[in-house]
Amino acid sequence: MQYAMPIDELRRYSLRFSLFIMMIAFVSIYVMENKTETIIFRSLMAFVHFYVSFNINIFLYSVLTKKNRQVNERIKALYGILLTMILIFFTTFFSQYLMKIGWLSGELNDQRIVEIFTSWRMFLFIPFLATMIFSIVHFFHRFVILAYRTRQTELEVSRLQIINTETLNQLLKQQIQPHFLFNALNTLKSLIKKQPVVAENYLIQLSDFLRASISEHRSDVVSLAEELELCSNYMEMQKIRFGEALLYNVSSTVLERHDDCIPFFSLQPLLENAIKHNELTKEKPLVIHLFLDGDAIVVENNLQKRKDVEVSTGNGLKNLKERYKILCNEDVLVVQDNAKFSVHLKLISK
Repeated sequence: MQYAMPIDELRRYSLRFSLFIMMIAFVSIYVMENKTETIIFRSLMAFVHFYVSFNINIFLYSVLTKKNRQVNERIKALYGILLTMILIFFTTFFSQYLMKIGWLSGELNDQRIVEIFTSWRMFLFIPFLATMIFSIVHFFHRFVILAYRTRQTELEVSRLQIINTETLNQLLKQQIQPHFLFNALNTLKSLIKKQPVVAENYLIQLSDFLRASISEHRSDVVSLAEELELCSNYMEMQKIRFGEALLYNVSSTVLERHDDCIPFFSLQPLLENAIKHNELTKEKPLVIHLFLDGDAIVVENNLQKRKDVEVSTGNGLKNLKERYKILCNEDVLVVQDNAKFSVHLKLISK
């Protein structure tokens, strides 16, 4: 999974590290020098070189990732070293110029630096110094980015675990909630008196459905065949209850994709919502149709909204969208017009 470049975090840690370098430089120079002005000046120069180099690297990251392009670390490093060399040239010659015109004390000058910058050794020293500074900058930023992405990955994993836990809890609430069992048992009671054979079949369907819905799955996804079997058990019970007011059919093309996978318990709640939110009469039956649209399975029903239904919170569909986004980085497409309502779920290949 791709994450945005943590620019603000890089800037914050760059400032802290540059201050740390300045403190190290201050202590090191203090041991060798007695003049306070010289100690402060060279410590500040160390801070400037590192802090500006950090910002050069951040700038390069921003430019190279502007259009979601993969950062080529070698090219970025070459650009960084070149710009750091220019920085060292500029700060050195500019400070020498300020000393020459009297804006800075000549006592701040280091004769060793002057000797290097007035000889051929300058062309070895500056690239070496720039490479050393930018290498520290580069690897420090890589560490910050790696730490950031590790934290983001851990957050995503925790988020997925929470969503899966909430899904299982929702599953238990939805399937063992009192009104579901009340309706199922009332239907069973009525069938036992009038149609014992049908009642036996209904009880088998109810038992299979509850066993499948409550069973613990080790995987976040199941085969399409397993999910369709769960839906079949559920719809058989509902058809016994509503009769010809409810029609349910699965396209043969869907059955051909039985080896593909889908998040566990993703289709049945869509069927339940269709029944819950729509009118069901013999004259105007609710028709639920499952078919394929490319690599997506579509759950579609004709729209005939009930007026007495509770206002939906939309949590079930929102939860399903979150699970799909994290498990396979796919969106759940919801389409509604005046006549139909459909939800498109991308199938996951094995």
